[in-house]
Amino acid sequence: MKSKIFKILGSLSLLIAFIGCGQEKEIEKVENYPSKNIDVIVAYKAGGGTDLGARVLTKEAANKFEHSLVIINRPGADGQLGFTELAKAKPDGYTIGFINLPNYVSISLTRDAQFDKDSIVPIINYVYDQGVFVVRNDSKWNTIEEFIDDAKKNVNELTISNNGTGASNHIGAAEFSKLAGIKVKHIPFGGSSDMLAALRGEHVDATVAKISEVTSLVKSGELKILASFTDKRLTNFKDVPTLSEKGYEVIFGSARGLAAPKGTSDEIVKILHDKFKTVMESKKHLDAAKVANLPIYYMGSEEYRTFIDNQEKSLKVSLAELGFIKKSK
Repeated sequence: MKSKIFKILGSLSLLIAFIGCGQEKEIEKVENYPSKNIDVIVAYKAGGGTDLGARVLTKEAANKFEHSLVIINRPGADGQLGFTELAKAKPDGYTIGFINLPNYVSISLTRDAQFDKDSIVPIINYVYDQGVFVVRNDSKWNTIEEFIDDAKKNVNELTISNNGTGASNHIGAAEFSKLAGIKVKHIPFGGSSDMLAALRGEHVDATVAKISEVTSLVKSGELKILASFTDKRLTNFKDVPTLSEKGYEVIFGSARGLAAPKGTSDEIVKILHDKFKTVMESKKHLDAAKVANLPIYYMGSEEYRTFIDNQEKSLKVSLAELGFIKKSK
């Protein structure tokens, strides 16, 4: 009997020791994190707004992490390919990525996607990029009213490019068209760089973009902004009216931030958050972001999660009204 008790106690001791050893190793992993390079997935082509912001942030963060932050561009299906790769990645902290809102959520609502809002763990939001309605500087339209009048006279003839079917710019353009009572052709592209190339190459009449993506082109005189999708006039473009001023209550923009695959430990998420937050607040980074026309907008992990949840709630309504999804979805 004593022999059995000793054997049981011995087995329990070994089990406890094994568990303790495992916990110690896990603690060591967290304490040593990161011990190698971190892949940062960007779901769009190099040269677009998301890619630009990712490169500015990771460049300034390199010294803070003591290991390289490697940008991995995974364009395709309006961001769906890159978002899928992020959601399916090993949750060990060595693969993180940028998600774009509302794109990330709208794709999961309108397609048979292999991810949803709960497939990722929000780390930190980086920017909030306001939407703008843009045409070439040599176009015949100088005001948004002129564009609307022309669109009403030429039903389904004018074209507006966007960054993908059901993506942020498409949603903004569709809502504006609906409220303005016009019918136009919405032309989707795989990201903002191609969308803008189509406008610059005179393949489309207009585009709905984010302010950071077009600021340099507007300042150089190549493009002009007819209106903004904001509640107040843009700080650096005070002469540009808002759509709200013109009677069209369409407000939208794109939040871009970092997320990790579901299952990534809270400890690793906190380490990532704290390091990136320190970098975001540094003068060197803020100066670089200003040059790149990046509208920095910090949200911590919890606030970012709430923002994503609220986006899904509002998108279910607006996407259904626009006919992109069924109301029962």
